[in-house]
Amino acid sequence: MGFVKFLGTAGARYVVGKQLRYSAGTWIELAGTRLLLDPGPGTLLRCRRSRPPLDPEALDGLILTHKHLDHSTDVNVMLEVMAELGHKGKKGTLMAPRDCLEGGDPVVLRYVRRYPERIEIMEEGKAVEIQTVRITPVRHRHGDAETYGVILESPEGQLGFVVDTRFFPELLERYSGCDLLVLNVVRREPTPEIDHLSLPEATEIIREARPKLAVITHFGMTMLRAKPHELARKITEEMGIEVIAADDGLTIQADRWRR
Repeated sequence: MGFVKFLGTAGARYVVGKQLRYSAGTWIELAGTRLLLDPGPGTLLRCRRSRPPLDPEALDGLILTHKHLDHSTDVNVMLEVMAELGHKGKKGTLMAPRDCLEGGDPVVLRYVRRYPERIEIMEEGKAVEIQTVRITPVRHRHGDAETYGVILESPEGQLGFVVDTRFFPELLERYSGCDLLVLNVVRREPTPEIDHLSLPEATEIIREARPKLAVITHFGMTMLRAKPHELARKITEEMGIEVIAADDGLTIQADRWRR
């Protein structure tokens, strides 16, 4: 059975820098395909220390939504490990925005690009298939970093990941129809000068998209101080849609979003 495991739930510089929450990525298994989303600082360590163990050499693909450090720091080591430390040739797929690979400040090192079998440049609506999973990028608005959320379709359901972005109305339609919807919620209240979702904005997306299950994660200090579990419980009671707040290490089995 498929599952999603949150290796880390930190979502702002202070929370990441102090390691108040881990800043590792999200491990996704769907219909036998193993993917890793946004390998931030500590991802390799959290994989190796996970219980039950997660074997990064078994990965089929890495998805990098944008180049900011809390999402990309471990991408190079994870690409090398995915290819079984380079001992058995090329292996796996990397999906990433163009500015993660080109321009004056790429985060994927050139020598590491020999390891994956494929490197797919993300574009709005351009779907890529990695084994049993079809991945469609959704363009977000997040400062000067080219950023994409993703929708994953597989025999085990449709999953949406609303990553770092400022709110804009098109998000409401783009993520409708997802069985599981994961949202990065850095701020407790809207802050116009910060390109991150606040809790009221995430709640509006959940209300319109109406997933079977929603998970909020990627918390900054204002969210942590407000106790994410209590906030999620209140949204569940108000909307009648199950919303949970992720903790480091939280695993959600596919039967939670398919029932």
